[in-house]
Amino acid sequence: MIKIDGRKLRVAIMMGNAVMTKAVMISLGWYLGGKLDKKLGTEPYFMVSFVVLAMIFGVWYILYIAKKNNLTE
Repeated sequence: MIKIDGRKLRVAIMMGNAVMTKAVMISLGWYLGGKLDKKLGTEPYFMVSFVVLAMIFGVWYILYIAKKNNLTE
């Protein structure tokens, strides 16, 4: 039988969750920025801005989760 280290499994789940959250943030930034660009006729400025902001906040969120759970040793 395979032994699974509980801490490693917890870390994998948390980081997978953080990466999924980042992907959703980027997708929402792309979608909402595109809608706003079409409405205001400013393509692609809002979309690019929202995607870049989502990437920045996504990286920040991953680092926050790692630090909160003492994974940055």
